[in-house]
Amino acid sequence: MFVYEYVQKGWDDVITALSDIEEDFDPHKYRKIPHPTTYAETMIHMLKGCLGAGLLAMPNAVSRVGIVFGVLGIAGIGFFATYCIQVLVLAQYQLCKKERRGYMAYTKSMRFAVSKGPKILRPTTTLFASLVDFFIFFWQIGICAIYFVFFAENIKQVYDFYSAPGVTISVRLLICYGYPVALAMSMIKNLKLLTPFSSISNMFLAVGLLLTFFYLIEEDVEIDESKMLAVNTIADIPVFIGITLFALEAVGVILALEYNMERPKEFTGWCGLFSIGMVIILGLYISLGVSGFLKYGKECKGSITLNLPQHEKKAQAVKIAFTVALFLSYPLQNFVAWQIAWRVLGKKFNKHPVADYVLRVIIATIPFGMAVAAPNLGAFMGLLGALCLTMVAVLFPAVMDICVYYPDGYGPFNYKLIVDIFIIIFGFFCCGSGVYTSLLEMYETSHD
Repeated sequence: MFVYEYVQKGWDDVITALSDIEEDFDPHKYRKIPHPTTYAETMIHMLKGCLGAGLLAMPNAVSRVGIVFGVLGIAGIGFFATYCIQVLVLAQYQLCKKERRGYMAYTKSMRFAVSKGPKILRPTTTLFASLVDFFIFFWQIGICAIYFVFFAENIKQVYDFYSAPGVTISVRLLICYGYPVALAMSMIKNLKLLTPFSSISNMFLAVGLLLTFFYLIEEDVEIDESKMLAVNTIADIPVFIGITLFALEAVGVILALEYNMERPKEFTGWCGLFSIGMVIILGLYISLGVSGFLKYGKECKGSITLNLPQHEKKAQAVKIAFTVALFLSYPLQNFVAWQIAWRVLGKKFNKHPVADYVLRVIIATIPFGMAVAAPNLGAFMGLLGALCLTMVAVLFPAVMDICVYYPDGYGPFNYKLIVDIFIIIFGFFCCGSGVYTSLLEMYETSHD
């Protein structure tokens, strides 16, 4: 703990030196959190929030680029994503100091930042704030759609295993069967009532992970040199980036954790909670990604559970465990999407109960329709990661950083401005190429 505090103090000194604005005002002291979380509690929540369907897609991601580029890519993208979130959190902190506020949500932070940033950006203040809400909303809807697809693909394999020879069922039909249950869970208004769902989900997730690793390491796996550098096509690289971003980032969860921490200063920094948590998460992602690829090679599917031997009951138990775990997480993800939409539309309908339920039905139906239209798990994750996560976790933090430190807070040789511009350029490349290749893959799959 002494080492942590020593390094963290050095980081705090650097942050303090970057700004001479309102040095007597510390936003962290003015946050009113009824039940703040400790360091350990926040770490547990962070690990829980970042370990899900994206983790199970890592073997598929590595199979697209090989072990060398896979390991380097996951580590590099992880470092890049961690840096961008650090930029976002620290920019919000500096913005709160300027405005003398204890805390501002992402949307409001973006609105304030752009309104005080470069003059060329100020007319787009409302646009940027609306885009933050839109992409986070679409991100949550997309996660719900992925849960539908994940549920259907795994249940299909279990059904095919136990059904009579020649009797099968389509993924789309199973998605339709899962819709009424998901819709019923989406009607739950009280988050406290969702707590049992989360607890059961965590237990099933832990069991599923342990059994999955058991399958991957139960036999000696020879390292084939052809798997070291196994890039299929150039088009696979953007999809790999998109899947990895999807797996790594949970922006809404991360910002909520930072806000609710008992000592928020411990969250950021090279040795802060977020950085340490990301190292643990990256270790798990690389381990599962490489192990799965070594085991199944180019046959790695959108979720590693789909590669497990279909004729073994133990494998069916793994699939059911993960299916239950993620499907029980559906109402929580859907609740976040509803909350964003209700904040905007609720005032127009005077928060009428009927309008509330109608909106919940719509929010639950949209991901259902998306899943039925394109039930391709790997490409779907790549699309969401490339579009939504690139925007809210890469591009927007860089734009906010430029605005917060405008006009003369960019440091020696304007290094912060240069770095932010590089992030924006790289983000646009990831977004454009990732969206194009993911949509192309989804289109080709739908016509197979």
